[in-house]
Amino acid sequence: MLEQFIRSRIEKKILPGLSILVVDSGDILLERHYGNQAVWPETEPLAADALYDLASLTKPLVTAFMAVYLLEKKQWQLGDDVKRFLPAFPLSITLEQLLTHSSGLPPWHPFYLYRPLGDMAQIAALDKIVAAGTHVIYSDVGYMLLRLLLEKTVGLEFKQMAETIIFGPLKLRNTFFLVPNKEKMRCAPTEIGNGYEKKLCGREHAQAAAGFSWRTTLLRGDVHDANSYYAGGSAGNAGLFASARDLHIIGREFFPETATLLKADSIKMFWQNRTPWSALHRSIGFKLNSSRPTSGGSALSRKAIGHNGFTGTSLWLEPEKQRQWILLSNRIHPRVKKVNFDVTRRKLHELLKVELNLL
Repeated sequence: MLEQFIRSRIEKKILPGLSILVVDSGDILLERHYGNQAVWPETEPLAADALYDLASLTKPLVTAFMAVYLLEKKQWQLGDDVKRFLPAFPLSITLEQLLTHSSGLPPWHPFYLYRPLGDMAQIAALDKIVAAGTHVIYSDVGYMLLRLLLEKTVGLEFKQMAETIIFGPLKLRNTFFLVPNKEKMRCAPTEIGNGYEKKLCGREHAQAAAGFSWRTTLLRGDVHDANSYYAGGSAGNAGLFASARDLHIIGREFFPETATLLKADSIKMFWQNRTPWSALHRSIGFKLNSSRPTSGGSALSRKAIGHNGFTGTSLWLEPEKQRQWILLSNRIHPRVKKVNFDVTRRKLHELLKVELNLL
């Protein structure tokens, strides 16, 4: 049933290929790779060590993780207002609100269209959609602001911080923000150019978009998200590349039983519902499966936490037996398709539970 379903998704061109890794208490229960790594300009079979553009998985795995690192070091407190770090910042927003997508900031803004005006100046000029702390509105902008605050606090570039605090200590060999040229052919390619993002600009940004030099070639080993690409590899919202095996190593750091970089009390922040007043349950960095619907679906525990990436990636963590569900695809290759990919993710989790006899 599992393989038949995956083959049908590939035949319908919903995705070119898929890597699956399911881990239980540190033991790999299932690791499989289906289909192709690329279908344009020519077909390439999917390699077991393929590197994926993890897109928004960057938010919990790096940005939120480093925020909790600063909380543990007493350099940040969840209740700190952005004004503590940027006195001239015109909006009253706390770090917790940024980390839980309850800041009221808009979901997206094409900062790259308006440079050399700095990102901070542009964020300060944006209007909040709603009052902070009243609604959960998923916001790339909020995590871009977190990246800038992290850099200001630590005094290092975001990528250097990640390498120093996470990648280096974990000895990750297949995890990058800037993929070396020699490794780019190992990457599962994404879109041909940035056509999708250009459409996102719509009428509001049409004038600036018309004069912009958009990428038009196949994106391979360069982050798909334009805000991250033009910020030098990551804007805090996207930019992380990794293999399935390396993602599993990072995932272990979010369980108190297996964490090596943060203390158990700090790890609990990733599992606690910080937005109980909303139907959308958010912890620090993650979505809780107690929300409905999620890409984890009813097959996974309501205690599970997880996150998706626009490119076709997802990671769900269940506290029971420190279980990890890793689904990686480049579903936007060679073009972005109008498909609710969460339907596919939920079905995969259901079929995997049956395949592994975990019902």
